[in-house]
Amino acid sequence: MSLNRFSFILIVFCFGSWSLISWIIIKDYISELFLGMIVPLVIGLLTVTKIQSIFTSDPGKLTSFMMKSFIGKLVIYGVYMMGIVAFSPFNERPFFISFMGYFITLHVLEAFFIRSVFIRFSSSG
Repeated sequence: MSLNRFSFILIVFCFGSWSLISWIIIKDYISELFLGMIVPLVIGLLTVTKIQSIFTSDPGKLTSFMMKSFIGKLVIYGVYMMGIVAFSPFNERPFFISFMGYFITLHVLEAFFIRSVFIRFSSSG
């Protein structure tokens, strides 16, 4: 699967599920659910884009990038969550549930995409 197609699928999945959950099922927590979805989506898209770029140009640098990316994500997510808890006027529980749901789902989908990139490029080269 191409990066563009994968990115499109992730965006449609995230905004579609957010719309379904927040507008139809849980109308009271629209902003909390959105904030729990948007940062994992954006960071996930940036990560897979960079991973594919590095893997196609210099696969030897991928492990180093993945380690730096992991540490960077820990810091970004930590600061983001602390900011939400410290400065948000809304209920944190729906935010955390949304964040964890999207975080886990997007990381699993990213892993499958990265695996497909490895398979595609290793079989073509």
